[in-house]
Amino acid sequence: MTRTKVAVDCHAAAWRVDRRPQLLRTGKGSPMDHRNIPLRILCIIPGLSVMIGTLYVLRTWVEPWMADAIIFGQKGWLVKVLHLNYILLSIIAGMIYRNAIFRGRIPEWAEEGFRTTRLFIKSGVVMLGSLYTLQSLAKVGGIAIALILAFVFGTIGVVMLLGKRLGMDRAMIGVMGAACGVCGVSAAIATSPAVKAKPSDVALAIATVLGFGIMTMFISPFIGHMLQLSDYQFGAWVGTGILNSGQVLATCLAFNPTIAPGTAVAYGEIWNVVRVISIPFVVFVITLWYWRAEAAAEKLSLGAILRDKFPIFVLGFFGMTALSSLGMLGQEGSATLKLMRDVMSWIFGIGLVGQGAYIDLREIRAAGGKPLKVGLTAGVLKYALALIVILILVSRDAKF
Repeated sequence: MTRTKVAVDCHAAAWRVDRRPQLLRTGKGSPMDHRNIPLRILCIIPGLSVMIGTLYVLRTWVEPWMADAIIFGQKGWLVKVLHLNYILLSIIAGMIYRNAIFRGRIPEWAEEGFRTTRLFIKSGVVMLGSLYTLQSLAKVGGIAIALILAFVFGTIGVVMLLGKRLGMDRAMIGVMGAACGVCGVSAAIATSPAVKAKPSDVALAIATVLGFGIMTMFISPFIGHMLQLSDYQFGAWVGTGILNSGQVLATCLAFNPTIAPGTAVAYGEIWNVVRVISIPFVVFVITLWYWRAEAAAEKLSLGAILRDKFPIFVLGFFGMTALSSLGMLGQEGSATLKLMRDVMSWIFGIGLVGQGAYIDLREIRAAGGKPLKVGLTAGVLKYALALIVILILVSRDAKF
C-alpha cells in the first residue's frame, strides 16, 4: 500500500469515526470493528512522530543553545529578556508547520496524528492538579482568598461584558475570560475544549496575555520601589494583577532576587497558586455560561448541561489535587513527583506543537482587533485595581 493510499484510507476512516457518530456500532464490518484499530494506529504514527520529534529537537538542542547564546553582549539573552522556552517554541513550531511548510492546511498523511493534540492537552491538565495542595490555601488566609477570587471572577465578568458589546464570538470570550481572569496559558488551554474554541482563539488569548505580561514585568518593579512596597505587598499585587504565572515569578525576582521565605517571590507565588487552583471552578462557570443559550433553546436542565457539556477531564484535575493534598504522590522533591512533572512537560509540549499547527494566521487576521482590545482593557483594569486594593487593605508589615 502506498503512502498516498494510506493517507486516503486514514482520511476516510477519520470521517467515518469522527463525523458519523451514529455509525459507532459493534459487529463485523462496522467503523469501530477491531480490524480498523491497526489502521487507526498506523494513521496516527506519521503526524505524532512529527510532533514528538519537533519537541525533542527543541528541548535537546534549541533550548540549551538559547541558554548559552550571547546576544547583545549578554549570555542567555533570548531566555532572560524574551523569556523564550520550549513551551512557546512548541507553539511557534506548530504555527510554522501550518502556515509555511503545510501552506495553510495539515496534509492528510499527518492529520490523524495531529488530531491527538486535544488528548495530550487534556492529559496534561489532569496531571497539572498534582502541583497544588489544599494546604497551600490555608497559608494565605480567608480574606486573601476572597480577594483573589473576586479579581478572578470580576475580570471574567468584565471580559464577558466587553466581548458581548463588541460582538466577539462566544468561544473567544470564554477563552479570553479564563486567560485574563486566572493565569494565561494554562487557563486558556483548560477552558478551550469546554467552549469548543478554535486554536486561533487560544492563540489570540495567549498572545494578548503574554504581551501584556512582558510590559508589566518591566514596569512593576519600578512602581514597587517607587511606592516603597514591602515584599508582601508587592508579591500580593503582582500575584493578583499580572496575568501569567511565569511572569509573576520573573517580576517578583526582578523586585527582589532573593529566594527565601518572606521574600516577594515567596508571597507572589502563594497568591498565584491560589489563583491557579481556581481553574476548575472557572472552567465550570464558563462552561455553564457558554451553553446557556443552547440550554434555553433546547429546554435543557442544569443537570443535563453538566452531564453532557462539562469537561470530565477537569474532575481528573480535582482528583490529582486531592491525591497531592493527602501526600499520596510523595513529598515535594520526591522521585515520583519529579518523574510526573517531567512526563507532564513532555505531554504539554507535544500537545502544544499540535496546538500551534491548528493556528491559521488568516483566521487571526479575520478576527480583527476586538480580542486584543478586550484583553488589554481587562488586563489594565485588573492590574491597576489590584494595586489600589493592596495599598488600601494590606499593611506594609503584613506577612504570613
